[in-house]
Amino acid sequence: MKKIFAVMIAFFLMIIVSACGDEAAENEQKDGQETAATEVKHEEDDHGDGPHEPGADDVCAFCNMKVYEEADPMGVFTAQAKTKDGEYVFFDDSGCLLNITRRDDVEFEEKWVRDYITSEWIDADSAIPVKADLKTPMKYGYAFFNDNESAEKFISENNGKNPVMASWEQINQISKERYMKKMKMNSDSMDKNKGMGMDKDMDGEGEEESGH
Repeated sequence: MKKIFAVMIAFFLMIIVSACGDEAAENEQKDGQETAATEVKHEEDDHGDGPHEPGADDVCAFCNMKVYEEADPMGVFTAQAKTKDGEYVFFDDSGCLLNITRRDDVEFEEKWVRDYITSEWIDADSAIPVKADLKTPMKYGYAFFNDNESAEKFISENNGKNPVMASWEQINQISKERYMKKMKMNSDSMDKNKGMGMDKDMDGEGEEESGH
């Protein structure tokens, strides 16, 4: 009888130990999943704080033209900005980055351009512009560099492209002139169309009167 009782006690102890082991394993797995989720969230947050890469379907927020990705030779001229609302927008050329604030009521928290040598994103305000005979998406012809040394080296090694040091003030002036010229052309076109519409109305009235 004692032997049977001892066997029963041992059996119950085995069940209790097994249950505790399963619970510990389950808790360990749960902790691992929470840790992994936290790590993923941190990675997303880190990415969310810095510049993004444009996708194949992204277009310029100003001119609605194609935005080139990093792998494309034209991708080195792509710019981007982060709005006060946390939205990331892309531009196919530096002038568009400046002109959008003339057209739209938008403020940027951060702005980036690509370094011409490395294609890495660099802060636009501290980037060094160089004007050269370069084919850029909107024909502005500006390349950007991370520091003066890189810009000066590019200038010394590319005499055939007529490179010269530039400034954001120069880019801003040129982009403003182009924007104002376009606005005037649009206004003149609207006035012309309006005038043609009035002429048609007058012609119609004349025909109606002559019919009587």
